[in-house]
Amino acid sequence: LGNAQANASSTGDSLLASGNTTCSGGTLNRTAYWMPTLIDMRTGQPLVPSSSIFYYKLGYLGVRAGSVQAFPKGLRMIAGNSASTTPITSPNVGVECVSGGGHQSAIPSCAVGDDLNVSVIFPQCWDGVNLDSPDHKSHMAYPVAFWTGDPYRQYRCPATHPVVLPAITFAVEYVLPADGNISKWRLSSDSYDPSIPAGHSMHGDWMNGWDPTISELWGIKCMRERRNCGAANMGDGRTTLEFQGN
Repeated sequence: LGNAQANASSTGDSLLASGNTTCSGGTLNRTAYWMPTLIDMRTGQPLVPSSSIFYYKLGYLGVRAGSVQAFPKGLRMIAGNSASTTPITSPNVGVECVSGGGHQSAIPSCAVGDDLNVSVIFPQCWDGVNLDSPDHKSHMAYPVAFWTGDPYRQYRCPATHPVVLPAITFAVEYVLPADGNISKWRLSSDSYDPSIPAGHSMHGDWMNGWDPTISELWGIKCMRERRNCGAANMGDGRTTLEFQGN
């Protein structure tokens, strides 16, 4: 999702310079958003998501609004574990029925007429130096817990990764078939024994393709001023489309 021309060889410059985008902000956001494809193993057909939303937030329980920085050009990262063969335990990866029940350890059985939601939360603490790392993870970190006496400020970035960036969350939904049977749905990255429940390898890739000017602007307006911006909304009455071509 996002930049349709993105691939493993893409760079910050190539993403910014080329490719259409599925994002509502137009080509001012050529960011690449990737998750493993869900496949119906009964037919071998890939499943198309019914909706996708990519959230950029301050974070949870403690990150100071004034400390949030814009994403550096060329930054990329992975969240989740593509090699996992064990039940999902990370709070940063979720598969669940939209009607409720919370995050499950594998792709669950949902009621007829329900939808399946898949989510990935990315780390928001950057080491301030490396735009990538060999495992695509080590240059990033999640906030760590500490205590100040304030229940609304319990987390901060570790000293090894001091630069605070917006927290990214992927939220992707799939419509269940008419009979509600998704027992044969598996991820393209679920390369383990099919007798093991599906979904353990859920993960996501993110590669920055935001126009730097726009990234700075919504970073200031939305994050540092605690505005609720919504899709393609700059938080000051303008939308990203008003900047298109400038």
